[in-house]
Amino acid sequence: LLAPLTNILCGGGVLLLCASFVDYDKTNGLSLHGNVHWAMLAVGFALITVGGILRFLTHRVTGVRTLNYEKGVELKRGELTIFIKSGEIQTIQTATRNSAIVLPANTTFVDDCAADRRTAMGAFFTERFPEEIGTLPASLKGVLSAKGIQPTENGQYPPGTTVLLPDKFAKPAKVIVTASTTRRSETGIASTPHIICSCVEEILKITADQRVDTIYVPILGSGHGGVERGIALLFLLLAFLHFSHAYHHIRRLHIVVHPKDVQSLDQSKELRQVLAL
Repeated sequence: LLAPLTNILCGGGVLLLCASFVDYDKTNGLSLHGNVHWAMLAVGFALITVGGILRFLTHRVTGVRTLNYEKGVELKRGELTIFIKSGEIQTIQTATRNSAIVLPANTTFVDDCAADRRTAMGAFFTERFPEEIGTLPASLKGVLSAKGIQPTENGQYPPGTTVLLPDKFAKPAKVIVTASTTRRSETGIASTPHIICSCVEEILKITADQRVDTIYVPILGSGHGGVERGIALLFLLLAFLHFSHAYHHIRRLHIVVHPKDVQSLDQSKELRQVLAL
């Protein structure tokens, strides 16, 4: 809103400056040989000055408050500290037994994501647990069944369904898989901000009694999910901030931004909302 306002102020000021040197009468029409209209001149200078100051302050604020993902961005709200930094989920070295690593899946839980290095889940399992990739779909189905969660007739689980993998995957951080995208024959793989928020709520529910105080999570819903990365990050942040009021066990949240996503996030206007949190 400030950009159009500064343009109007500056433009109006220039017009008044020009008009202050112009006289008009019916005989001679417009003339530049009359007296200077000092009041009009003063108002014109005032408008240009105010517009210039607003433009300077606007550029100064937006220029300084930028997100540097390489260095990392830190947000603190109450007891929760959020870190946003460029990296890859499979290379995390700072996780402890009180940490949990979140991996996105789609609502089938049994596709080839675990073997596809282009996905967060695939990159993680091919790096950390290559020997478990073949049995992972059965492990996931076993965990889901043990929780009493059954698929629909077409093999889909509810969006946002979240499970904690068995202890053999906790080396040392616990591993959580959440259904952040849907997979349907008619629409393919997709996600929504609502699904992202549902995943966050389920992640916090499932970690509440696991002595987890730190979570590592990639941006959910973007990539194959189709949600623009800036919007996906915004909803991920807002969901954690909202649900952390009900679930108080998380002290540190690490949002891992894949290096190839940094440029698209830099171009996202929605991330200005993050700076205002």
